[in-house]
Amino acid sequence: MTNIFIANLDWEITSEDLQATFSAFGAVHLAHVVFDAKTKQSKGFGYVEMESAEEAINAIQALNGFEVNGRKLDVKIASPKANRPKPEDKPKKPSFGNKQGGFGGQKKFNNNGPRQGGHGGGGGSYRSNDRNPNDRNSSFNKREGGDSNSGSSSGSGSGERTMRPRRKFDN
Repeated sequence: MTNIFIANLDWEITSEDLQATFSAFGAVHLAHVVFDAKTKQSKGFGYVEMESAEEAINAIQALNGFEVNGRKLDVKIASPKANRPKPEDKPKKPSFGNKQGGFGGQKKFNNNGPRQGGHGGGGGSYRSNDRNPNDRNSSFNKREGGDSNSGSSSGSGSGERTMRPRRKFDN
């Protein structure tokens, strides 16, 4: 017996329709249209088992590409799942350098070294690894033109930035 796979079937085609169509080419042992279990609608493909391999080949040659209800049938010999060619790996999307997407992650920042971060966001830091935010003499805490206690800071020397009031614009 030869098993035939029929794809691109119209959703109104039934197993009886397949049986009648393929029986014109020889003895049909089984005809089956596959239906979705939940929706009870045809999935658009089916199988036919024919007694003779010669009759099956004739049916495939005659019906492959045949148009039914505006759809061209795709008819071929069905192969067991183990013998089917495996789909090739999908080509990967082009990456942009060594950068990871999303939030966080290890990224270059002005070529001063990697930024720290993690998967899923957060944790990213704008401080370089070679700077210590608790060091009062660090260049990180110094403002241009003065020391870390100049300006309107509280004078605690913690290195935290203070908020300035917004400027008012006259229109």
